[in-house]
Amino acid sequence: MLAPHRRKETVKGIAMKMRKWMIIFFWAILIVPNLLWLALSPYRTAEGENAEKRELAPFPRLGQVDLKGYPAAVEAYINDHAAFREQLLSLNAGIDLVLFRSVSNPEVILGEEGWYFYNGGSSVADYRGQNLYTEEELALIGAKLEAVRQYYENRGIQFAVLLAPNKESVYSEYMPKWYTKLSPVTRYDQVEQCLKERTGIPVIAPKAYYLEDRDLEWYFKTDTHWNEAGAFVAGQMLIDAVGGQAVATEDVIIPYEQRDRGDLAMLFHMPESFLDDQFCVVHGYYDEVAVETADVKGDGSVRRSHAPDAPDPRRLSFYGDSFVPVMLSKISRYFRDVDFYHWQSFTLQELEEAPPDILVYEVVERELGRILEDADKLMPQTDLLDQS
Repeated sequence: MLAPHRRKETVKGIAMKMRKWMIIFFWAILIVPNLLWLALSPYRTAEGENAEKRELAPFPRLGQVDLKGYPAAVEAYINDHAAFREQLLSLNAGIDLVLFRSVSNPEVILGEEGWYFYNGGSSVADYRGQNLYTEEELALIGAKLEAVRQYYENRGIQFAVLLAPNKESVYSEYMPKWYTKLSPVTRYDQVEQCLKERTGIPVIAPKAYYLEDRDLEWYFKTDTHWNEAGAFVAGQMLIDAVGGQAVATEDVIIPYEQRDRGDLAMLFHMPESFLDDQFCVVHGYYDEVAVETADVKGDGSVRRSHAPDAPDPRRLSFYGDSFVPVMLSKISRYFRDVDFYHWQSFTLQELEEAPPDILVYEVVERELGRILEDADKLMPQTDLLDQS
């Protein structure tokens, strides 16, 4: 049996060894993942490192950030660039889905049967009908857009409006039951009716078509946007509204295949194993027409296409948002020239440099609140003063 002083030395030695191993283990946790992350760098993709599609926090430099805010800036950088960040967040998202049937990002709504919806902006208020326009607001919207129509009509340009519905409005049966509707009428319905009754503007509003025809899926389950089938229908309604020859979905082939994660799935880092979503490509629509495309600024904000053999010789220009790009692949085969201007970077000068025969103002339902702002951007300030 060990003497008391020998027992104390043994316990002390064990404690020292444990302390050393704890220190080694601590540093290993910090260093090994980062070394492994560097070793795997040739095999990593930019999308995998930034699934949220946002600008990651840069490393703060002294002088660019004040000393008081420097620790928080460093922490933001570490949080955004930590090794295996996306994999760990996906693991956490999977645990939330399995154990708690929830998602961690408040901008995402978990619906039924694999459907996800957007909780950002006015999406939920639009769905519930709790942000309806007053009669005075509708009168102003109608007057402003009618002034835009007259401005372009005087210059020999046809003006049309395309209203893209929110996914929540089209697939409300998959919304959680606690998101109750306060009104059967929405802002989308109000604007559609207002423009059709009070202006001479051709209005393309495909929501009713999507609600009636359920043979095909028109939107992605894990994305906020319509798919190519939904975009094709909107495009054909547009062609018909401006005097072209539209084609029905029955006259083309629309197969569906498994797709990658959409923008909503990216927002909460959905694991690939939970993905149940499809994309489609429309076949049999002027497939023989060759299209030349150009990303003018390199960021997708201004796009042009030219199809010498397209059946319609007119030039079509879109002023719109992220719902337009998926329309371009097919509608650019119908019109000889098609331009897209993203509303955030649009300048009237760009439009005047390539004047269209048809100008389409596209706006998604959740962005209807910027109609007046858009109307101001689509006309010179001198014309706005004349209207006032």
